[in-house]
Amino acid sequence: MTISHYTLYSEAPSERDPEFVHIEDIPSRARLFNWEINVHTHPNMYQLVYVKRGRVRIVIDGQETQQQGPVIISVPAGVVHGFEFEREATEGWVITVSQLLIHDEYFSRQFPFPQQLLEQPGITPLEGGEEQEFIHQGIRQLDYEYRHEAAGKKAMFAWLLFSLMTRLGRHIERDPEAAPQDLHTDRFKKLNQLIEQHYRQHHPVEFYAEQLRTTPASLSRTCKQVSGKNITDLIYDRIVLEAQRMLIYSSIPVSLIGYELGFTDPAYFSRFFRRRVGLAPSEFREQRDAPENGNRASA
Repeated sequence: MTISHYTLYSEAPSERDPEFVHIEDIPSRARLFNWEINVHTHPNMYQLVYVKRGRVRIVIDGQETQQQGPVIISVPAGVVHGFEFEREATEGWVITVSQLLIHDEYFSRQFPFPQQLLEQPGITPLEGGEEQEFIHQGIRQLDYEYRHEAAGKKAMFAWLLFSLMTRLGRHIERDPEAAPQDLHTDRFKKLNQLIEQHYRQHHPVEFYAEQLRTTPASLSRTCKQVSGKNITDLIYDRIVLEAQRMLIYSSIPVSLIGYELGFTDPAYFSRFFRRRVGLAPSEFREQRDAPENGNRASA
């Protein structure tokens, strides 16, 4: 799978104004692509996708879900995402802003909900009523400011965006059911299933990212958030676990265990095992066979 990198969807990256912002209604671009936006990423842009009406299939960071509007999707820079909108029934807007605006000193220092909205992707259903009306009007005001030249345009746009995202963050914090869906836990489970199938092949991180339709960086974020470990550590932990099982429950020579686990050099396997466990494989087996351990095992 090739993941395209765009400034805007179907537009190649370019050197643009560092204060770059863009707002457009969803049908304007979706119609050009038969209402399906294939998976892609914006390396330096943050997006809010507001679906006011209509059904949308969302692929974000390797996970897929379907939602009925009103719903708002937050997409930090570098996160792989794609959409399929309900044909001719979808209403909404896409707000795209430069990371430079999001990381502006005032914005980043004062914004009260960075983890919920700036650091990880999220899908937040809206139930209508006052909250949705405030968010809807906020986006309409941003759209108006974007399309009209007036004194203080940049400051007004930043203020309106800050206000909109703060209100959205309050909505998420106040209503647990409105919190962004956890896109990491399910993907972490799928990653572990893949590791279980392929750990003996010693595939690189890129292999697992490709299988899960995401990027190595996004997959690393998942691992850190769910387990506190990186992907390589998860793979190595599984190899070590199997090595320990074979050392404890079989009499297979250490060199053959290494080959069985994908190591072509028995000496390298021994060094690898020692680094992870603190003992050489033979020492680990001898410790297992010690009388006191045997007695403890049978207790």
